[in-house]
Amino acid sequence: MTQPQVQVFGPLQVLSGGRAARIGAWRQRAILGRLVLAGGKTLGADRLIEDVWEGDPPPRAPSVLQVQIHNLRRVLEPARRPRSPARILVSEGSGYALRLDSGNVDAWRFEALLREYEERAHDPGARPTPLERYRMLDAALDCWHGEAFESFADASWAAAEVSRLTDLRATAIELRAQAALELDRPGEVVAVLRPQAEESPGREESARLLALAQYRLGRQVEALATLRRTRDYLRAEYGIDPGPRLAELESAILNQAVSTEELIERGELPVAGSKSGAERAENESMAPNSDVAQALSESMCYPRQRGAIRAAATEAGAGDLRLIWMVGEVGAGKTSVARAALGELAAAGWVVAYGRAAMVDGAPPAWAWTEVLGDLGGVSGHAGIEDPFTIVREVTGRCRDLIRRSPVAIVVEDMHRADPATLQVLRQLVTWLQHAPVLIIVTARGPEPAPALHATEAALADRMTARLELTGVDMAGTLEIARDAGLLTLDGNTLRMLHDRTRGNPLFVRELSKLMVAQGDATSLPESVRAVLGERIARLPREVRTVLQHMAVWGRAVDGDTLAVLAGMAEDELIDRVDIAIDAGLVRFDDRGRIELGHTLIRDTVYDATSLLRRTRMHWEAVELIEQRGADLESGGDPGLLAYHAARGASRATAERALAHVTAAAREGGRLGPCADVVELWRSVVLLHEFAGHTRPSADRGDRRDLLEALCELTRALAYDGQAVAARAVRERALDLAEHLGGDGPVLRALTCWDAPAIRGIRDWAGAGARMRAALDSALTRVTSDPMRARLLIAAVYESELDGDAVRMYERACCAVDLAHTTGDAELLCAALNAVAYTVTGPAGLDGWRQTAAEMVRVARGAGLADYEALGHYLHLRAACRDGDLRAAGRHAAAALECAANGRSRPLLDVLLSFAAALEVVRGDLAAAEAGYRLFDARMRHAGVANEDVALVIGAVTVGWARGDLSGAVEAIGALYDSNPELWAQLYTVALLHHGEAERARAIFERYTEVRRDFFWQTMAVFRARAAIALGAVRVGGELLAELRPFSGMLAGFGSGAVYLGPMDALLADLAELCDDPAAARSYRFAADALVRRLRGDVDSLGVLLDFREDLTAGEAGAVKIDCG
Repeated sequence: MTQPQVQVFGPLQVLSGGRAARIGAWRQRAILGRLVLAGGKTLGADRLIEDVWEGDPPPRAPSVLQVQIHNLRRVLEPARRPRSPARILVSEGSGYALRLDSGNVDAWRFEALLREYEERAHDPGARPTPLERYRMLDAALDCWHGEAFESFADASWAAAEVSRLTDLRATAIELRAQAALELDRPGEVVAVLRPQAEESPGREESARLLALAQYRLGRQVEALATLRRTRDYLRAEYGIDPGPRLAELESAILNQAVSTEELIERGELPVAGSKSGAERAENESMAPNSDVAQALSESMCYPRQRGAIRAAATEAGAGDLRLIWMVGEVGAGKTSVARAALGELAAAGWVVAYGRAAMVDGAPPAWAWTEVLGDLGGVSGHAGIEDPFTIVREVTGRCRDLIRRSPVAIVVEDMHRADPATLQVLRQLVTWLQHAPVLIIVTARGPEPAPALHATEAALADRMTARLELTGVDMAGTLEIARDAGLLTLDGNTLRMLHDRTRGNPLFVRELSKLMVAQGDATSLPESVRAVLGERIARLPREVRTVLQHMAVWGRAVDGDTLAVLAGMAEDELIDRVDIAIDAGLVRFDDRGRIELGHTLIRDTVYDATSLLRRTRMHWEAVELIEQRGADLESGGDPGLLAYHAARGASRATAERALAHVTAAAREGGRLGPCADVVELWRSVVLLHEFAGHTRPSADRGDRRDLLEALCELTRALAYDGQAVAARAVRERALDLAEHLGGDGPVLRALTCWDAPAIRGIRDWAGAGARMRAALDSALTRVTSDPMRARLLIAAVYESELDGDAVRMYERACCAVDLAHTTGDAELLCAALNAVAYTVTGPAGLDGWRQTAAEMVRVARGAGLADYEALGHYLHLRAACRDGDLRAAGRHAAAALECAANGRSRPLLDVLLSFAAALEVVRGDLAAAEAGYRLFDARMRHAGVANEDVALVIGAVTVGWARGDLSGAVEAIGALYDSNPELWAQLYTVALLHHGEAERARAIFERYTEVRRDFFWQTMAVFRARAAIALGAVRVGGELLAELRPFSGMLAGFGSGAVYLGPMDALLADLAELCDDPAAARSYRFAADALVRRLRGDVDSLGVLLDFREDLTAGEAGAVKIDCG
């Protein structure tokens, strides 16, 4: 069972499957908040009632409490069957308790991470480095999304806990600031600590660290002022003087005698006397640049993100390129933060340049970089340079000329709209200028980037100084924005209401503030920004609103002539209406003189406020206009535009015409490559068939065949987009229709429509799957055509996963390869090789992969099949992981990413996230690994993959194994065991042992004595071996020692590319000790230690996430040239 995420830092939220669940009234929310505050302990019903009703419960409070508990259980466990026992909000004795993992409640996770930090910080044998301490504390502070128990600010039961957690957070910020100072990041410390020191002048440690950072940036006067403010406050409020450390620092500053001893953290965690070469190199690259640090302003909006930009600018000014990747939703403030940084750097003497991805179709390639080039004083962006290589060479040349005089800062905005050439220039520019004093800031709209942008971000991960997410400003930032909008008087309650309703989105804050200024009454605040915009729009004359409706329905920028026809207005009349909308701040002109709504939120507000009947009519009027005058209209020849309106404007009378347009657009999109847009187009085709009545048995057979084809194409598009669960459901529907149509043709089409590369399982293990297997087996008895038999065999392989005969699966896959060779169809051959790789098992399995992968890469490259070439490199990567060859794995990861960026399949990009997380486990940075696995989990939930519960346990098991404790994942593993005991018994046994349930673990260990010989055999054998060691099962240990000995020198679990369980030799050493063979144990232990040292050296040499782009020198063993055709 996948547990929900509960957030009490900021507004109360319950996130399930990545989506916010709907929680009921305040009382229900208070019950959940109070149970979170209990920390997982049982809270008596009487105490719960007393707190929730603030000491004045009504007579029926116990009954109301039971009802609210029942409703909360539905929120927390939406999939729980009726009358089955609750597993999250449980009844114990006369009370209730939350049974959630600490990682699933932000407040609990925060404290758990701080406890881990304290344990490591005070462990003399494993004292963390400053960089490790910084990352650990940063991970803890990332748990905060607002104030502690923000939804219960007025509840008396929360007051003490809010105070405690707030103080704990302030302490963590101070500890992180200390680590940042040790890493030579004073600019960041100033940005982060200034608000805290000003808000809490009595915190002496905040004042000390802030003053020290200011002094190191050359701001001696500011440092002394900081210390003086704290001294004055303590004297005025408490009649005391500051502690000796502040007095000593003040004296040292006055005498210009601040020593490095001032960096020692409160006497609790002295800086290590020596540093590794990697640490020294990192610290040397962060030498302070006081001019830059002073130039960047101390805005109250996004202080942490601005501090990160300041730190990156400081580092870039020292001589090495720094890359900032900034993402956020519409209105989050990306442009404001980026342009403010440019302005401040320009004032500090930097050369600055700005570019923006084109917002219109038909722009020249890499248009953003031609704008940058123009700002840098190179060839004008309008001079017609359209070749990406020429552009990047020109930009690089201009930068190298300019950095002789001063550093260069470049902002490239709206990269979510970037064309491939823009991304290519970015990747190459970062490589060519990596040792130049250049800062590049990239902005993109979140949260889900396009595959090409996703691949670019992954490829540049090791060059990325910081990935900044703008998720909303805090209360101080809200106040600043409101005042800038003219709302000069704002009390605490109104400010809190403004912040809560906007969640800190700067655009929303600004729009709400403007309305408050206009009306002068806070009580008229609407419930959302949509309401704000709706009210502004409602004040406009009806004729202007009609123009906005036509623009919203058109959906993109529109030229004046087209808009006049749509609105049925004369040109002069239209100009008058548009002028009014421009004055209202709702409409603007784009770079090509076309008219567009100010932003997407305005468009959505207008569109949703237009009645469905009116919208439908307007969409169909747009269809008829494009049909009649398409050649004369700008963008009129775009089949996507015609399909957009046809899908939304069709009626039963016009459904057939609409079908023709939408089907044509879907096929055109499919030729360019299946993606999310193509999925939506094929969904629209299916819906239009239903609208036209083609699902009825009495419908024309040709129409029903067309519906079958649409279902098959939708299955294919969903599979390429990684939506396996949805794809299976559509394919089942296609098979139903095909069987009703009758004949082999329709049935064969439905059975073989899933032709996307298979990166991971596509069958739901909990489902029967018998119907699909039976249909495939039946078809194979009738079909004689080699191409069709090959396709059927490939489909049968995937449908037999886990509960099929592994030998038979392998034989079928090999037969498919033989048949595909006779057809000359490269794509079919690659699909058959994919199936072979999927079925290879046993000790030599990954060796077989290498041969299969090599042939796949060769065939795919020759035929220009980027997705299969990427898959071939991924197979090579997994084999290299098993053998501990991280350099080879890095090269193949780079090649896979490069090819995936040019292909259509999203799943490969997703699984490489787990590889990156596993590398952090190899490195030993478990906090970074957890963050990486969380990103992987989010993608799995978003995509809707098959067996999602298995995918979501990968990170917990890998990180827990590295810590030697799987108890935190025992519930999730237990749910897997309940669904398939034979498969998961060995893993569950270990988890139970770590959870302290030795007797139950022994019972399962003795019941399930055989490890299934399937895809999971080696990994499950490792778990059984570890259980045997813990239980003292000498006989079982001896058997496993013999079976696992051939894997000596390899890495357990890493052949998956996602799970790292350490060197097999470490396990063999423990097994040898169990079997009383100390000599063998010593030999294995020595080999394991040597392998770990080599692995960590390899990871460090390849960068934070490996350099996926750089070709290795020809002299290195196994070097390959990345070439994706």
